[in-house]
Amino acid sequence: MRKSRLAALFLALTMLLCTLPVSAAESSGWLIPKVKGSPSFADVTGTWCESYVETVYQAGLMEGKSTAKFDAVSPLTGAQITVITARLHSLLRGGDGVLPAPGEGEPWYQPAVDYLSSHCEDDSVREILRRFDWTTLDFANTPCTRLCFVTMLAGVLPEPLPAINEVHIVPDSTDTRVLAFYRAGILNGSDAYGTFGESASLTRGAAAAMLARLTDPAQRLTFTLKSFDLCRDVLGVEPETVLLTVDGKEVTAALFGNQLCTALYQRKGGADKALTDAIRFWCDYSAPFQVMAKEKGISLSEKELAESAAYAQSMDGYLGLSAACWQQQSQNSKLNLKLKDFYCEADWKSGEYLYHSDLEKLSKSLLQKAVPTDMLLSMDLRAVYQRLMASPFITWNFQNQ
Repeated sequence: MRKSRLAALFLALTMLLCTLPVSAAESSGWLIPKVKGSPSFADVTGTWCESYVETVYQAGLMEGKSTAKFDAVSPLTGAQITVITARLHSLLRGGDGVLPAPGEGEPWYQPAVDYLSSHCEDDSVREILRRFDWTTLDFANTPCTRLCFVTMLAGVLPEPLPAINEVHIVPDSTDTRVLAFYRAGILNGSDAYGTFGESASLTRGAAAAMLARLTDPAQRLTFTLKSFDLCRDVLGVEPETVLLTVDGKEVTAALFGNQLCTALYQRKGGADKALTDAIRFWCDYSAPFQVMAKEKGISLSEKELAESAAYAQSMDGYLGLSAACWQQQSQNSKLNLKLKDFYCEADWKSGEYLYHSDLEKLSKSLLQKAVPTDMLLSMDLRAVYQRLMASPFITWNFQNQ
């Protein structure tokens, strides 16, 4: 009789456990549980971020400015993203996301700083937390950048996000965490090219979108980014098109395009002056290093050449520039250091001065031997300028000017 009662009790407990509801996170597929009901923010109803705002509110990661207003367009400060990140760190590890109240005399965000300092070992996150101690910047009350927020979020994830998109590079960022977020569908950029805008202020709506896609894998984005090529899309020529010869050496659009577009922007479309500036820039900052290195019998080692090639491949497409352009810039940088050392070893006191003096003489000589090709002279630079101003190149290169 006793055994049958124990068996019946065991069976009843087993059935009870089987009928208990699974957690909200498990039932919804979310990585963290829902802790609130749906919000009633009238200002985001029908907007692009409505579903994202609902998700982060239900997950307890963000609140509204009031019960009826979320305010998606306002920026988030350094203090606010730190509190959000601390909550996320806790929730992803089974905590409740509730931070203690600040101590007497402490700022409202101090518990979040203390929590991350104690629980997060990511070096990038710790580096950001040190900004609270800077005396030259009120990080707590300064609008946070998009890059800073991505860095914080990536630093508290317990494991890498699965990739669902093929993204080698985005045009305005080479940051590995940013690229990982694109591959995972957390980010997709502000245009067809995937422009990230890393130094732009983070809005509450954009933060909600990133957090919602992290929280709910079903909301992650799949896409294929459109590639941007400065030569084809702005100059209107193929990258291998020769636009200039300098002392008989051909210079292609892939190598010369950056100087030309930069000069056009700086001259506000003034074609003649921009062309003159671009050729001078090339002769001053691109052409002379390899010429002088050859004259002095200086060359790069196989290891240095391999380093430049690897760097160029990693940068291919960044700013709309090809690997060939990045490789030349890398090689010039290495040759510049070698040439300076060469002069300083010959004359430790005046070597650097003599190097720059000789470099300037060579640049002037090369400028006299620079000849634009018929293709460059026939190019409608005013039309190029119009395409340039409508392209992402301006956002990437001059957003901080």
